[in-house]
Amino acid sequence: MNYDPKIIDDYIKSIYYYNFQDFCDRLLLTLYPNDYTPVRAGGRNGDMKNDGYCTISRIFFQAHATRGESSKQTKNKIESDLKGCLEKWEDVTKFIYITNDTLIGEIEHFVDGLRKRFPSLIIETWGNKKLSSEIRKLKIKDIEYVIDRKIIPEVTILESEILSAKYLITNEFNFIKEISQNDLSNFPFENPLLFENNTLKFLRSLINGQSYRHTDVEKVLNIKEQEYVDNHKDAIVLPFEKGEYRFFYHERIPTKDEIRTVLKSDNISQFLLNNNIPENRISKINTCYEGECAGGGNFQEVFYLRPFYAQFLIVKNISNAPIKLETINSFDNDVVLYSAQSKSEINHTTKLPNFIIEPNQNVIIPIGLFLSEFKEIQELEKDIVTSTYVPEQVQELHIGKMDKGHKIEYIGPSISPKEINAIYKERKISLKTHDFSFDSLYWINRYWQCGSCPHLFYVTNEKFKYQGEIFNVLPNHLQKEIFTIPDGVYEVIIAELEQETTLINKVLKNGNVFDSDILLIENQSYTFSVSPMDIIELEGKYTLKSNIKQVLPVLEKKELVEKFKKNYA
Repeated sequence: MNYDPKIIDDYIKSIYYYNFQDFCDRLLLTLYPNDYTPVRAGGRNGDMKNDGYCTISRIFFQAHATRGESSKQTKNKIESDLKGCLEKWEDVTKFIYITNDTLIGEIEHFVDGLRKRFPSLIIETWGNKKLSSEIRKLKIKDIEYVIDRKIIPEVTILESEILSAKYLITNEFNFIKEISQNDLSNFPFENPLLFENNTLKFLRSLINGQSYRHTDVEKVLNIKEQEYVDNHKDAIVLPFEKGEYRFFYHERIPTKDEIRTVLKSDNISQFLLNNNIPENRISKINTCYEGECAGGGNFQEVFYLRPFYAQFLIVKNISNAPIKLETINSFDNDVVLYSAQSKSEINHTTKLPNFIIEPNQNVIIPIGLFLSEFKEIQELEKDIVTSTYVPEQVQELHIGKMDKGHKIEYIGPSISPKEINAIYKERKISLKTHDFSFDSLYWINRYWQCGSCPHLFYVTNEKFKYQGEIFNVLPNHLQKEIFTIPDGVYEVIIAELEQETTLINKVLKNGNVFDSDILLIENQSYTFSVSPMDIIELEGKYTLKSNIKQVLPVLEKKELVEKFKKNYA
């Protein structure tokens, strides 16, 4: 099976410190199947300076996932663990200190000094690279057991045992920005090289100076909801269901002046405006109330921008010998904004730089930039290939299928690869590529681990009705919610739909406590029966997974609610 070994590297990088010893146990049970015994701390003596050992070969292990300790603290820990192990256990032949990072030279020098102080003992350190090396030697089924994850075979659009190729897209602006700056430190495939072409040059010019891109920009209004249509004759009043929480009130298309001023920090919108693209292909406006977790409750406009995607062809050397890429035959386009269906079929041959691709090396070829229609392209089927931590976010690489019916428009230069020409072992090879398809591709998602608040739903004989959020002041603040059940409602549902935890200390019905200590994590819900005119009181709070308070955009929140309603029904 062909797979990208970076899956293993990313897994090691992403392990929480409190899961690290379990990971080490799985690895060591695999490496020493008839010898290794896990050990856990317990009683007054703890683990007796032993996180696991080989009872026959007398190898003792200490597992520690670094949490930003100083070099002095790390040296003290290694020395105290070693001395404690030798004092409490007999016949120790080897001591191995395992960590999830690469130890710096100062610490390795200290460990080398310990070897001289204990010449009869073998002392080793296993960092992330050593762990990855040991895991890569294993069979696929053993790798899956050790990293507690299914290995997803690489998908390729080439029929070749020399080169593989795959399509990758993403609308994560930070990731796109990193690529444009030649920062490949978070790229999900190993040993990446970036190919410089017109698409990449255009990308750099397009987003130059823009640090982040919000697809929704809020503007607080000084008028009331009822006055909005009087001020904006083109605004449409959006239909709504009686008795259900109302997300949006109006919709309209912004003027050129509004795009120029309100969206002045978005380079993409300004580029389209300056090239005479109609306003309805740049932005749209919805009105709503700012009641989203600690918001001020203001009536406001939300300017929605079209999600911006970058598209790449990833070519990998899967042979055991170096390969020289020569040219790519493709259909090329270069227009301000154009649909995928209107792309030209003008053949073009792109000469590739004169460099050698080593075995297992990946070349990143930017092939296009496109916009979707005011919401992200729906993910229909997916498997997680890798999940890792980047600064303040979780990054996931997915493989699967997306909604091919979603309308997209390309912006600037793009290419549609048709054939890759290379030299392999002094002979020329030509490999035809499959066309880009949303039916089989890779994509990158990043998550801020943001949240908002738990969500309240009523169930009637006819409808499943959303009532809004509860405990929606601030995270980690105990709050009360009191409401009276209207006619026709026989059940209440409290759902946690986001990356946070809801704690409900108690639930009172007509003044009497009938449930308490309810814990909900993401995608869990709590249901209880009610009757009309019941007075319900809830006491609780929500907590975030991280210290960063990122509020989920209202459009994404609406989509989450609609998805829950559909699945629950």
